[in-house]
Amino acid sequence: MKEFNKERFNQFDLAVVIISIAEMYIPGNISGFSCFRAFRLFKILRLFRVGDLRILLDSIQFTLTTIGDYVILLLLFIYVFALIGMSFFAGKINFDEDYKCVPRGDPTGVPTRKSFDGLGDAILTIF
Repeated sequence: MKEFNKERFNQFDLAVVIISIAEMYIPGNISGFSCFRAFRLFKILRLFRVGDLRILLDSIQFTLTTIGDYVILLLLFIYVFALIGMSFFAGKINFDEDYKCVPRGDPTGVPTRKSFDGLGDAILTIF
């Protein structure tokens, strides 16, 4: 029993099991105990401590820190091309009910989809 209690994850597992058993025997739906179900998900943290998964997470973290400059460059390109798209296509594309492109002056054309009419829509379209 002493070996079992030495490790914190074992104590956490014991607490989760006791709460789950107590929840089964309490009549009615008590939301106070049902929130402890989410603590069962923390058991997966045990996998991140040692082993190949730890090595994989460390390599992902290193990769993400080294590509920061490239992400900034990519965001700059997306921003520039969104501005170019807005200058060419803003307010010029309309669609009918069948989502077919119609000319700008056509009275049946309704701007149902946003493409380059605003900066946020243009960035999303380029992305």
